[in-house]
Amino acid sequence: MRALCVLALGACTTTGSPLSRSNAQVEAHVDPDRSVELTLTTWNDLAALRDVMTAGEITATVDGQPLLVDMSQTGTFDNGDHYVAAFMTAPEATRENPMPPPDVSTIAISDGETTWSAKIDHMFANDLAPTVPLIIGTNVFEWPSGASANPQTTITYACVAVDGSAPACEGEGVHDAAIAISQQFITATISGASGARVRVDGERNVNPEASGNGPQFITTIAARYTGAL
Repeated sequence: MRALCVLALGACTTTGSPLSRSNAQVEAHVDPDRSVELTLTTWNDLAALRDVMTAGEITATVDGQPLLVDMSQTGTFDNGDHYVAAFMTAPEATRENPMPPPDVSTIAISDGETTWSAKIDHMFANDLAPTVPLIIGTNVFEWPSGASANPQTTITYACVAVDGSAPACEGEGVHDAAIAISQQFITATISGASGARVRVDGERNVNPEASGNGPQFITTIAARYTGAL
């Protein structure tokens, strides 16, 4: 039995419901168009999760709306090392929704016996924008929902691109002197011709604890702003 099962996911079990036996790591990715990708990855008792997925007994929802099984990303990987159960937003639901997003969203996963759920503030808030109109020089972009404290959230990656030039990025493994990130702010030095299109992409991480004695829901939320100098 792999040490990772104990170190990253908690004590391994051989009894209980499929979710509790698998001790799966839960990860969610939310795009600016409000589409969601959700994965459950287990290195422990792969058959427990695989069998209920094959039987269609695992359900995943966001704000009560079911996610679809992503068959292309579901299966056993790395020579049987781990099993991934993947879900995604229905294609017809990925277009921009004209209705305002809820202040608090709920992700839930159930095998019919055990349910894990987590609440995340402003999960669908694509509210990244400059604090003043864009200028040539130093600009500050604020992501107000990045200041959420339920739980703590932090911008971890950002890129600023201007037509005709390579993007400046800041985050793990990449550092450009023209851009800096902090709690809910992105500061970038921008140059270009008047009227040039500017695109800012950011990601923030939120890791709420799950109810139902589940793991953290490791959540990455993306946002995008487009404008012009």
